[in-house]
Amino acid sequence: MKKFTSVFILFFGVTVGLANDVCDTELTPYKKQFVNLLSENDAYANQYIDQYYTAGTSLGYTSEEYNFECEDRDSLMAWSRYLSVGWNKIKMTRFNISVIQDIYTPHSRVLIPNSPDHPYSGYLRLNFGVYHRSESILESVFLSLGMVGPSALAYETQKLIHYLTNNPVFYGWSHQLRNEFIVNLNYQLIKKIYLWDSRFITSDILPGLDVALGNADTHVQIGTRLRIGYNLDSDFGVNKVNSSFSGGEAYNDRFSFYIFGGISGRYQARNIFIQGNSFGTPTGLDMKYFVYDGEIGAAVLYRGMRLAYTYTHRSKTFRNQAEPHNFGSFELNIAF
Repeated sequence: MKKFTSVFILFFGVTVGLANDVCDTELTPYKKQFVNLLSENDAYANQYIDQYYTAGTSLGYTSEEYNFECEDRDSLMAWSRYLSVGWNKIKMTRFNISVIQDIYTPHSRVLIPNSPDHPYSGYLRLNFGVYHRSESILESVFLSLGMVGPSALAYETQKLIHYLTNNPVFYGWSHQLRNEFIVNLNYQLIKKIYLWDSRFITSDILPGLDVALGNADTHVQIGTRLRIGYNLDSDFGVNKVNSSFSGGEAYNDRFSFYIFGGISGRYQARNIFIQGNSFGTPTGLDMKYFVYDGEIGAAVLYRGMRLAYTYTHRSKTFRNQAEPHNFGSFELNIAF
């Protein structure tokens, strides 16, 4: 009996010691919440162009960070730590919910049915996201639930914005994609690698992986961002509505400023906005399975707030596309 008691005490002591070692980390949860506004539009790159992926808008909320491995382990949301490749590692977790709308239009304002041009379409969805931040890695998992088709209200949105800005009306929305319920799952991973770090100038590189599966979008994407600036240890890069990688929000109050450039390549197996509805007559467009994006931009952060602009060049997404497409992105994160 004494031998059993000794073994038990030894095992308990080792277990407690390991638990303390696991919780002994320099990572601390950032306790601010965020309201996030993202606006993408080809008018932010060229005000005289309105075509293809013409606009994307996201309004969202991001929670404070939690440490579900240690002090928050009894939380009802602690199960979310398993939504991670490195589920047994110390990481800070936060949650996001966003309402997002995308708008797509053809190169020509008057769409001729069965013509080799991008179809009219809209995509309205709710995004439910989980971010996991460790020392040098940011993981994110997003579930998108929404609608493609007239229920996405893209026609009404574009008509209102063009009326308020005195821009031409687009004809042909009666030929947009039909209503279809969308379920899409997305996983992203970003690794932070410092290139050099000095008192005033820091540089890092952010290679990333993006995998999507669903009836709207199925793809695998790899790419990277290069950043140069001051105090890059404040975030994992900017967010985008409809391209590249989502760097989440800031995780400290420090002042930070950086410029960046990036490139990513994508193999797309499914793109409802090119191929058409899952059931019914396809668009007949010859989709390009390998596409790429290039981007440049700048961001400034202070006390968790972030303001950023990104210019994105997107390659042709179908073979008869008249030209590649460019658009701009504005991001504002308000911390409180």
